[in-house]
Amino acid sequence: MQRQRPRGTTSRDVIVTAALTVVDHVGIEALTIRAVAKLAGAPPMSLYTYFTSKNELLDLMYTEVARRLYSDAAQPTWQAELMATCQQVRDVLRVHPKWAPLLTRPVPPSGVQKRERLLRMMTEAGMAPEAAVAALSHAVIASIGLTLVDIAWHEGGQPDPTARYERLKDWMTAAATEEETVTRIGFANLPRLEPIDTFDFTLRMLIAGIEAERWGQPASSAVPVTHAALEALKRA
Repeated sequence: MQRQRPRGTTSRDVIVTAALTVVDHVGIEALTIRAVAKLAGAPPMSLYTYFTSKNELLDLMYTEVARRLYSDAAQPTWQAELMATCQQVRDVLRVHPKWAPLLTRPVPPSGVQKRERLLRMMTEAGMAPEAAVAALSHAVIASIGLTLVDIAWHEGGQPDPTARYERLKDWMTAAATEEETVTRIGFANLPRLEPIDTFDFTLRMLIAGIEAERWGQPASSAVPVTHAALEALKRA
């Protein structure tokens, strides 16, 4: 049986960390104050010193998850910083998939993570503030969505995506007719397709598109800018 902490050693941070650990094991639906108190080593009623209800505890948990998802990566360019932010979102949710339902909660004001340095870099590169905020929001939402699809795929007991793709590749290469040269050659020459490849490709194309739109040009007419952005991202 876990010993209770000495009086005065329990803190809000300890409780929130304990709550997130409980969720790691049992999920949001099975979270109880008693389980959090047991892991924190404190009497259950003492936890209400730090919050007034379970909903308030969930708000505190959201705030901590947001802090971990959207921490500043100290990258030198807005492209590299935005990519790092998206990768951080993926990394955290892949390790803690049961935290994902917290992201559907109404955002408490205290839980909003401001990314002023990144937004400032984007505006200094020529974007309007509202365009920078929109670009950041779209990139983060896309990252969450791609990651949740990856998580759902694995938790649903589906075959390994890479192995499934290899079977599709073999079939498409063999079944393509003489007229379907693009299908046959494309599948034959593509080395692999994994969830991380999909994630990286989507985010690089999104950032390249943002780079193109930064100059007020439609992405379709800004090929040189797009290629320049991709090369910058590869070096980041």
